[in-house]
Amino acid sequence: MNNDELQFLQEQLDATELLACATCRQETLHAHVEVLEQYAHATELLMECTACGTRRTWMQLEMPD
Repeated sequence: MNNDELQFLQEQLDATELLACATCRQETLHAHVEVLEQYAHATELLMECTACGTRRTWMQLEMPD
């Protein structure tokens, strides 16, 4: 595997969160689909379960500097 492929896979992994899925009833990787809103100390994301495809919103809190 070359560097470009490894970098692409790392970016894909960085764009996921391990979350409990209401449909699968287990912790699965959820991919970042879209940024819905950017707030002062949080970002609202649309997430998609990589196992079943169910979508949900998620608030990602950001610590102030």
